[in-house]
Amino acid sequence: MTATATPLALRIKDVGKTYTGHRGTAVEALRGIDLDVAEGEFVCLVGASGCGKSTLLRLVAGFEDITSGQLDARNGPVDGPGPDRGVVFQDYGLFPWLTVAANIAYGPRQRGLPSAEITARTARYLTMVQLDSFAERYPSELSGGMQQRVAIARVLANDPAVLLMDEPFGALDSLTRERLQHSLTEIWQQVRPTVLFVTHSVEEALFLADRVIVMSGGPNHGVPGHIVHEERVTLARPRDVTAPEFNTIKRRLLDAIHAQLPDVALASVAPG
Repeated sequence: MTATATPLALRIKDVGKTYTGHRGTAVEALRGIDLDVAEGEFVCLVGASGCGKSTLLRLVAGFEDITSGQLDARNGPVDGPGPDRGVVFQDYGLFPWLTVAANIAYGPRQRGLPSAEITARTARYLTMVQLDSFAERYPSELSGGMQQRVAIARVLANDPAVLLMDEPFGALDSLTRERLQHSLTEIWQQVRPTVLFVTHSVEEALFLADRVIVMSGGPNHGVPGHIVHEERVTLARPRDVTAPEFNTIKRRLLDAIHAQLPDVALASVAPG
């Protein structure tokens, strides 16, 4: 599926992933994944549990190797993790012994950037995530939502071309999650990284994305994970989740997911 004629940040062509399962049996997790992501585009992956969303994200991150097909980032074939692809996880992954500012500065410092640039980047992203007054606090002194903002700032400070986000707000309460969705939209509009975002929430995907990709299947459903639907979203930001147009698209996405699943699987898809 091709996004636009603009330069590509990611090209995923006929990608498959097979694991070795119990007693050496082959378990095909993904098959025939075709997805082009343009530079600066925000793409969300949705689908029921086990359909391969996070597996695909790990392949793009370079944490695992593809079994078949072709997977290219802007700098060439993906053959492992790289600084051009930053990852934000659900569990924050902050260094507990470092302050907020030191966590954000970690990547630029490891890259050997000049001290003045490290200081400037740290200050910029502290301001962007509205944590200036918490710069010298430690992660344990922050709420979950604040820790996730630090995690996002830390990745962005390393200037990745692609931001990969695996259910980053999934462990947060609904109000904090909503605030962070707004914050992420504002940050993305300022920085314009390419974003590939995994979520179970159709509403979250529709609130955030330029395109929503629906995946289905997976070993638990008897067929490999694959793409079944693509929805381009042109609604103006910030988006009103109560608007009729928003909910018409939301219903279409839910129908695309539910059409592929037996009734027993429907509970694993979050409508909101």
